[in-house]
Amino acid sequence: MAPRSFQARLLLLMVGVLVLLQVATLLAVHLAGQRSLRRTLRDELRVGARVFDSTLSARGRQLSDTVRVLAADFAFREAVASGDRPTITSVLNNHGSRIAADAVFLIGLDGSVAADTLADSRFVDRPFPLPALVDRAREKGEAAGVVALDALDHRPYQFVVVPVLAPEPIAWVCIGFTIDERVLDGVRDLTALDVSLVASPPDGRPLLISALPRDKRAELLERLREQSRTAESLQLGGETYETLLEPLETADGSRVQMLLQRSLEQASGPLRQLELRILALSSAALLVAIVAASFFARGVTSPLRRLAEAARRIGRGDYATPVGVTQGDEIGQLAAAFDGMRAGISQREEQIRFQATHDALTGLPNRVLFLDRLAVEIAQARRRGSLVGLAVMDLDRFKEINDTLGHSFGDDLLVEVGRRLGQTIRASDTVARLGGDEFAVMFEVADARGALDVAARVGRALEAPLTLGGVSIDVNASLGIALCPLHADDAGTLMKRADVAMYQAKRQHGAVAVYEPGRDEHSLRRLAILSELRQAVAGDQLELHFQPQVALAGGRVRRAEALVRWRHPRYGLMSPDEFVTLAEQSGNVGLITRWVLQQAVAACDEWQRAGLDLAVAVNLSALDLHDPELPAFVVGLLQQRSLPPARLVLEITESAAMKDPAHAQTTLGELKARGLALAIDDYGTGQSSLAQLKRLRVDELKIDKSFVTHLGGGASEDALIVRSTIELGHNLGLEVVAEGVEDAAAWERLERFGCDLAQGYFVSRPLPEPQFREWLETSSWGQGRGAPSGDQRSAGERASGAGGNA
Repeated sequence: MAPRSFQARLLLLMVGVLVLLQVATLLAVHLAGQRSLRRTLRDELRVGARVFDSTLSARGRQLSDTVRVLAADFAFREAVASGDRPTITSVLNNHGSRIAADAVFLIGLDGSVAADTLADSRFVDRPFPLPALVDRAREKGEAAGVVALDALDHRPYQFVVVPVLAPEPIAWVCIGFTIDERVLDGVRDLTALDVSLVASPPDGRPLLISALPRDKRAELLERLREQSRTAESLQLGGETYETLLEPLETADGSRVQMLLQRSLEQASGPLRQLELRILALSSAALLVAIVAASFFARGVTSPLRRLAEAARRIGRGDYATPVGVTQGDEIGQLAAAFDGMRAGISQREEQIRFQATHDALTGLPNRVLFLDRLAVEIAQARRRGSLVGLAVMDLDRFKEINDTLGHSFGDDLLVEVGRRLGQTIRASDTVARLGGDEFAVMFEVADARGALDVAARVGRALEAPLTLGGVSIDVNASLGIALCPLHADDAGTLMKRADVAMYQAKRQHGAVAVYEPGRDEHSLRRLAILSELRQAVAGDQLELHFQPQVALAGGRVRRAEALVRWRHPRYGLMSPDEFVTLAEQSGNVGLITRWVLQQAVAACDEWQRAGLDLAVAVNLSALDLHDPELPAFVVGLLQQRSLPPARLVLEITESAAMKDPAHAQTTLGELKARGLALAIDDYGTGQSSLAQLKRLRVDELKIDKSFVTHLGGGASEDALIVRSTIELGHNLGLEVVAEGVEDAAAWERLERFGCDLAQGYFVSRPLPEPQFREWLETSSWGQGRGAPSGDQRSAGERASGAGGNA
């Protein structure tokens, strides 16, 4: 398995490089040594050949001197001159023995052998077998040379021929020495080369004389028989020999070759010793290098391991411990950069952690951190037996302040509120911004009275006007309080119930409200309604009811007001007061308005087809006046049904028209320009002025039912308001409709005041469209016979009861 650690890989790399370097060095030394050795051996062989030639030459000169001494001997010359063969033979033997000659000849001038030292005297009285040598001596005065004496034993001899002078040559003396192993051994002693002589006689049986060991001579002779040309290297006896084969110059022209050899194994002994020394030194150097590389690798990887450990600490979230690597090299620079990264990450993570748990605007804890602290405080308070209080605070009219003075002012306001709350609470308490204009305060108290004291302190913090950017403004807030464990056992539930109490304080227009059991169901119902409004429209859960509007002059129904109802699968039939406001808050009121317009126009079309001369009235929300596509949508519905615009009356509340008069005037002006009738609903409860009413160009005023309901009971103030409103409307050229007519007395008063139209439970409650059609057919109001008085109403009308215009 390959090493995985960086230190092991680095050490392996360094050792591998060193080993490869040493192997390459040894291989280069070996190859160079072998080439040098072979070149040296070839040089030695060539030198050995010259040495052998020099040896033979020196021996020839020595023989020549010896033979001259013999030829110059007076007695010997006398014997030769007298032809005394016994004496000649004796002298030749004595002299040959003295100089260890192998053959001595006395040759006559005619070229025949007069005497010799051979045992069998085979050449006596016969021609000398080497006439060429004698001829050379006759020419030069003497002669020397190597010959292969075939007639003798085919071995090479070295002969010297000199004349016997008296004073002219009277004979020739020839002395010969065999070139044998002793001569070759002498040459080997001088040159360290193995010298061999190969004589090739005519009969084809080569004769070998060699300094080689005897066991290798036969193998060499066999190699010579096999190869016509000897190679530079020969394998003999398992050894390799460098070889040089050169012909030896002979006096008789015989073929004698000189073979010089040197054992490569023996010659390479010093080289092998050198290589072994180099290998030993290299191994020692490698060992030292491995130890040094190990220390170096450890020195390199040790700071890297510390860096890795620092990275693991950072991965675990430990940003406090420094890296701890201080070096001046690149690793030190890396460690310094790594340490800077650690500090930067620590700083940024601390900033991210703060941003994740604190409000970016006020710097207060956010909802996440607040809930965490609340859970911890609840656990601790449970052990101490105390109460944990939670006050959720929402600023009143903050949206108006934001819209009027700008978002920057609103942000400054929230910062100042957070600052004041922080100064009000105790060190053990916590204040947080939950979002928007909603704040929360957590505190620990002994009883519920202590919670009210905290709420009072929080309220007093906002009593003084807030001055921001030269603008002084009063800020009010609604507080909801919940206590643990009185109202909840955990942080989430406690937060929810404090929120419920806060909304209760807003609905009651009070400063503080303490959570009351059972309020959750109402809040859950509101949440359910909010989340299901859109599905209610798509799921056809809405219903349209119609309440007739009757002309007091003649008592005939002129139109019907379309009122939406929601038949909820769980809560049953719900009035618009319960869900329309929530629809406005969630932005879904436009869906409901368009659905109501579609259903109302469709119903009006059916009435017209049935021969009923009725118009329909539909209420618009304040948000509908901000819909630029509303006029085109309404006109499109009427054109689709081929209804004239006068068949549809659009009612808007007085407060909606006055909340944003500019938008309302634009939208209502466009609707008016398209021929639609407009009415101000709930007139008298808002803040409209006569000038604004004139600019809105409406056609009707609907007097709010709060002024009409008790009109029949003789309320003089209500009667004065109703009569004045009717006169005002008529003076402005508007029709006046009174809603909430509950009895005949109110009807009669409205008739005396000159009111144009009336609607209410005295006439009929809102009815579903089929029942409304039935009512039109059966009711006296629908037949136009005048208003019935007292109990002249039909049984259905009496069953509807009194109770307002919903």
